[in-house]
Amino acid sequence: MIIDVRTIPTWQRHPRIFAAFDALAEGDELELRTDHEPRPLRVQFGEQRGGQYLWIQRMLGNGDWLVQIRRISTGGAAERCIEDELARLAVFADADEATLHRLATVAAVRLPRERHALVEQGAAWPHLGVVLAGTLQALVTTPLGREQALYDIVAGEPFGHTWLLDGGVAIARFVAPSKGVRVALFPADAVRAAAGRDPGFARTLAVASAQTARSIAERFTAHLSQPTVSRVAAALLPYAAPEAGLTPALAGLRGLSQSQLAASAGTVKEVVNRALAELERERAIVRAEGHVVRLDRSLLTEIANR
Repeated sequence: MIIDVRTIPTWQRHPRIFAAFDALAEGDELELRTDHEPRPLRVQFGEQRGGQYLWIQRMLGNGDWLVQIRRISTGGAAERCIEDELARLAVFADADEATLHRLATVAAVRLPRERHALVEQGAAWPHLGVVLAGTLQALVTTPLGREQALYDIVAGEPFGHTWLLDGGVAIARFVAPSKGVRVALFPADAVRAAAGRDPGFARTLAVASAQTARSIAERFTAHLSQPTVSRVAAALLPYAAPEAGLTPALAGLRGLSQSQLAASAGTVKEVVNRALAELERERAIVRAEGHVVRLDRSLLTEIANR
């Protein structure tokens, strides 16, 4: 089933998508075309349909995203083994059973400390990582000491694949911006051997690497062409619910500091504070005790596209 959500009013999108997913038989797939990164929908699926789906998303171009949501067996087990958990991740969507089994046996699960680097920029880090829960942020530091966010890695997505494929060093620092992040690490040699045996897995790693390049290019272009207030609005958009008007921020925003928001927007903390004040004057956000607590998706989208 294919749904082009760009033709549906924003507040009707999620109910229609959930209804379509619930009508799927096991193994069937729902395909969505949308004009933005569907992080609010992904969060909602995790909360309401956890363990029932496999989520695969790709940015095809500016304002063009493709999402595949595959209905899978819940299995009925109260506690899942790591192999079963890996089978529910996009990076292993096309891997064969032998690949899943081999990588599951060498996987190491870690809980990174809040705001500490799991990987350092420029390091020879011999692993492939996959985020199992929470979000990691890829950050680069310039020679002048300024920090810039390249992209986010959300649950189900890999990191380390870009330099694993070419044998280079880490392109960024990978940091857990908040508590509750959980990752799986796989030795690079085991991953390369699996990719050599399994074309489906190799192809998925290559697609993930291309998506990383697209994310970096899109952010770089925005920083060159957009005013700061538009970039801050864009950084806030993933935390805005799809309903009309000002709605409570999605999980994760309250723990986001102004310094982290500045890194995402490619500016400094003082400038972010002025941009937030402007967004508040335009009624796109509401703040309480220094934190953004309510956002208006429609207004933020308009401002982000200026």
